[in-house]
Amino acid sequence: MKWFSFLLLLGMAVPSLSDTPARKPDVLVILVDQWSPRYLSWENPQVRTPHLDKIASEGMVFDRCYTTSPVCMPARVSLLTGLYPHNGGHGIWGNALNYHVPAEEATMFRDIKAAGYTTAQIGKTHWTSGPSVREAYPKLEDYHRALGLDYVFDVSGPVDSVTERNPYAEYLRKLGLLEKVAEEMHDRYVKWEFQPKASLVPPEHYHDVFVSREAADFVGKQPADIPLCVVLSLHSPHPPLDAPGEYATMYNAGKLTLPPNVPETFRREMRTIGHPETREMLANYLGKISLADDCIGRVVEAFQKRGTWDRTLVCFTADHGEMMGAHGMLTKGRMYEESARVPLVLRLPGQVKPCHTKAPVQMFDVYPTIVEAIGGTLSPHRKAVSLLPVAAGRKEKLRPFAISEIGTRAPLNMMATDGRWKWWVEEKGEFLFDLDADPYEMNNLAADPAHLTTLNQMREGMLTHLRSTQTNLSEGYKSKVQRMREAEGKPAKPKKKAAEKLP
Repeated sequence: MKWFSFLLLLGMAVPSLSDTPARKPDVLVILVDQWSPRYLSWENPQVRTPHLDKIASEGMVFDRCYTTSPVCMPARVSLLTGLYPHNGGHGIWGNALNYHVPAEEATMFRDIKAAGYTTAQIGKTHWTSGPSVREAYPKLEDYHRALGLDYVFDVSGPVDSVTERNPYAEYLRKLGLLEKVAEEMHDRYVKWEFQPKASLVPPEHYHDVFVSREAADFVGKQPADIPLCVVLSLHSPHPPLDAPGEYATMYNAGKLTLPPNVPETFRREMRTIGHPETREMLANYLGKISLADDCIGRVVEAFQKRGTWDRTLVCFTADHGEMMGAHGMLTKGRMYEESARVPLVLRLPGQVKPCHTKAPVQMFDVYPTIVEAIGGTLSPHRKAVSLLPVAAGRKEKLRPFAISEIGTRAPLNMMATDGRWKWWVEEKGEFLFDLDADPYEMNNLAADPAHLTTLNQMREGMLTHLRSTQTNLSEGYKSKVQRMREAEGKPAKPKKKAAEKLP
């Protein structure tokens, strides 16, 4: 305290904690795979996820969040780029055979790194497929560096080939388990990935546990004076339905209640599936959800030990959902709520209001939300928007519609929702649902004359969305006359107001 007394004697001001700039928050993005919003504990009390529940109780839950595309790769590319599939620089509407997201368009990590952060993606990436990326970047590390990543630990999920060389395959090889696991996974994928059966791997060696340990170790090794952004990307609860050990028996299938939109029986891949079989699948799926929750808890504990948890921004979301029998369907790729809607929770103590909102938002909005929260600068031409104005209570909503797009061939499928009304068009026809009155989408109103006005409003809203979200590289251009007048200090003539006001 001698320096304090010395400053007082000199009549100098003594700095207080309030005078010092607040330290930037750490960032933890929890990205899970194929987690249906029907199986969040706040929507379904059958689900047991205590770690996630705690995060949700401290943050804002977005009950009307949608993926930009209800399949892995385009959704993840949207998060990385802040672009819709229909935008140039993205361009994929489904999982691609040979593709890598262009580094110049994948700006998320570069924007975060430019704000002074260490950046890491640990777990599944799925930004590339086929030889494309190796042709452009012979060293994968160069590609990751171009993306703005300091550390990448890529584990796509369970291995199905003994020739795989990712970190998890090497781990299983050392345990003497690789050959058996690869054979079993190959058999599951070929025959029936929805067969509920416990993994050959015990929980302590399961791929998501392996990934979460790596993430926790990485966080523990980082210097406390440099802010950190970690994306924890888990494969669960994506099929195969192979919850390991006690997680495979955690839920009693006979006591599970199915949503009303799951038919008594349905056909899938030459199988007739009834409610008993669906409940067995669901029990294993929920076991994988609870396992993912424990993995989340392990990484949260690492941030707590780091001493930054009380100022850590947490974003929990999924790339897409899972039908799990709804409307007689399994897997994803559809525009129903189970597939296109995704979980989203934002938590930042002191800045985010703990509550629920039905504002229509998009999963890829996580990117600009992080950039705003850390005081960074968002790259131009991004279509995603920061959620902080809603999360902080300054606005009720940010956009008129949430949009989703998918298709590997014409016609391409497109969906729009304003939070209540949900419309989409696909090869099988047109759909319109009132989500407030019909949350399980069991009464298609598209052909009802009484709802023609609403139907046309949704169609026009999609058209306006497509017109207003094209990438425009001339944005911000000033004519030569305007530039010369500004240089001379003369005011430019005001532009005429646009004839059409966009929603």
